[in-house]
Amino acid sequence: MKSLLIIVIAVITCFAAYAGTDVRAGVWTAELQDDHLEMTVFHGQNVRGGMSSTMGFDEPLSSFAALSKSDLTSPAANVHFELRRPAGTIAFEGRVANGSGAGHYRFMPSESFVREMDELGYPDFKDEQLLMFAVHNFSPQTIRDLRAMGYEPTKREVEEIAIFRITPEYLREMENAGYPKLSLREAVNFRVGRVDAAYIKQMRELGYTNLSARQLADAAILGITPAYIRRLAEKGYKGVPLAKLVQLHVTRADEILFK
Repeated sequence: MKSLLIIVIAVITCFAAYAGTDVRAGVWTAELQDDHLEMTVFHGQNVRGGMSSTMGFDEPLSSFAALSKSDLTSPAANVHFELRRPAGTIAFEGRVANGSGAGHYRFMPSESFVREMDELGYPDFKDEQLLMFAVHNFSPQTIRDLRAMGYEPTKREVEEIAIFRITPEYLREMENAGYPKLSLREAVNFRVGRVDAAYIKQMRELGYTNLSARQLADAAILGITPAYIRRLAEKGYKGVPLAKLVQLHVTRADEILFK
């Protein structure tokens, strides 16, 4: 960890010299978790010369071209690898050691992506937005598929769709779980709360049926999980209304119950 910190400091120091004038370049750090790479990219520069924006994402190692697990787990190695997306390619270079690494990256937007989004009615995306689309593996086809389902996202909603990965597959999963025709805002809130079919099924098995999309999302966002409800039941509090569960959790009154 100490060696990674030294690498990060050195990289950021070098990067500060040109970051303010090149929004397509930045710094990255990464840590290997099983067969996934947890990455953070830093870009832009604030008035004090530090990093102004960050994006974090978790990606299967197989998504990166020219990067292997043996590279990442070696005692020390120089690396050059790429993440190729519909919105563009992110080229990375740097140093890795014992599952961690850091370095510089350069983002090259895709002209065809920009052209397709313009044709769909979404022009004039900034480089930072295009980088975000690349990080989250967003494709113009997602918009076409959502429109086929009756959605007409605004430009702002397109960004949320990308960040929270609101896909037709996810919306169909929610429909099959009993929540048809979610609005895009409701879908985003579901994603924020990590609501999936398994969560909905378990909540119903615990007696929380006929919840509105808003009630379900609010509960999930606030940490009302099936595990939390079962833990309360073990303490003798069974069948607690959802509103009361939220109140207990938000006010931290449940801490007394769990002692």
